[in-house]
Amino acid sequence: MNTETDVKSKRKRRGKRALIAAGTAFALILIFAVFFKVYVMDYYHADNMIINSVKNVFDGKVHTYSNDDGMVFLPVCKEYKAVIVFYPGGKVEYTAYSPFMYELAGRGYVCILPRMPDNLAFLRIDAIDILDKYIGDNAERVQGLNWYLAGHSLGGVAAAAYLSDSPEREYEGLILCASYTTQDFSDSDLRLLSIYGSNDKVLNMESYEKNRANWPAKSEEIIISGGIHSYFGSYGIQKGDGQPEMSNAEQIKEAADHIADWAY
Repeated sequence: MNTETDVKSKRKRRGKRALIAAGTAFALILIFAVFFKVYVMDYYHADNMIINSVKNVFDGKVHTYSNDDGMVFLPVCKEYKAVIVFYPGGKVEYTAYSPFMYELAGRGYVCILPRMPDNLAFLRIDAIDILDKYIGDNAERVQGLNWYLAGHSLGGVAAAAYLSDSPEREYEGLILCASYTTQDFSDSDLRLLSIYGSNDKVLNMESYEKNRANWPAKSEEIIISGGIHSYFGSYGIQKGDGQPEMSNAEQIKEAADHIADWAY
């Protein structure tokens, strides 16, 4: 028979094991949190010289406003064509996509550019739900317009993930910039536009081709000759990317032209 002393001793040992297990789990979580923070602190910063240059070009043509949740770009003196919600690429400062949004807004599109936590769209794939209210006084002007979700690189993957589970609003389509969708839209009525540069060395083409099966029937692919992965934004050239055969401004303008020809 176990004596009272034996029972207490076993309880004590179990208690020590539980404390050790809890301490180990806490230590692992803490280590992960530290490594994650170090990881996300190393991100690509927006090129403010390019941003300010493009901003000056569209002064008086595009109105912008922003807060901690992101930015909205509104065409001035133009009928709105559609609304585009653009998810930034992973570990890229969201304002780096301002030049691209200016170009699209200059062509008549209302553009919503969410700011993602730690520059990772997957941490807030429902960002559009937060930014809806920023249309503000222009709510009536966007009524009846088609809405598109778009994204660059991992931002496109995140946008597709949200689109697959967003019953509250009907979206007309998905615009992927150097990206792909892991969600299956093959049986949907969505429209899809895929754009990437011929010299892109960052986009995983094996994953891109594998996930082509997820595209809906109404899909279009455009390859920008001489374009690269990084030039959908304005943050320099990403590590491992290819050599561009056009300027950052030229690629953004060409991509905006293709989208304007496609989105209505």
